[in-house]
Amino acid sequence: MSVFVPALNGLQVGMQFSSGGDVNQNTFWVKRSVAWDAAGITTMLAAFKTWFVTGDGANYYKLIMSSDVSLVSISGRDFTTQHGLTSIYQTGLPIVGGHAVPQIQLGCTKAFTARTGLAGKSYRGRVFTVGIPTDQASAPDAGTVLAAYNTSMSAALSALIPAVTAADADSVLVVCSRYYQPGGPNTPTLPRATAVMTPITSFGYHDLNVDFQRRRAPGHARHH
Repeated sequence: MSVFVPALNGLQVGMQFSSGGDVNQNTFWVKRSVAWDAAGITTMLAAFKTWFVTGDGANYYKLIMSSDVSLVSISGRDFTTQHGLTSIYQTGLPIVGGHAVPQIQLGCTKAFTARTGLAGKSYRGRVFTVGIPTDQASAPDAGTVLAAYNTSMSAALSALIPAVTAADADSVLVVCSRYYQPGGPNTPTLPRATAVMTPITSFGYHDLNVDFQRRRAPGHARHH
């Protein structure tokens, strides 16, 4: 049985995309210095939609997402308690990807790292992008994306950091650690008493290699 781990004033934001007949999801966390209410959650989910279509003005998620894929909903859940507020935002959705070429093979993605300036697995996160256009990947046998894609996507993701706080001065984008390994690597993972949330300072990437997620392959539904 899974254990609920609270995140005090922590809002889990899910961006749901329709891709190849399945739903793919990107998950983010926002920490607020005061309690969430319904209006505050709606404001934040609307800010995520705006960020999706504007980014930093030059680089934005929609621009470098294949038109095979659409953003169909944005969800929010307050993790302060097990039965916290929830909301689904669909105003102005779906939004089709702005890159009018097919996406690469289903199940293929690219991981970007959320950095906090602190070492350790509890202080970094990952975002697996959805709908990489075929013209943003190298030759199929190379198994890599173009450096320009990584640069643009890193800039677009990094623009979410100020966008969150601009939408709500009490909020910051964070890495949320709800489980940890008290014995270090290769030891059992245990639930925390309460989540540790650390502000994100930037997004980046390790290399150009394409990543794969089985649960994003056809018929395997969503994965973060």
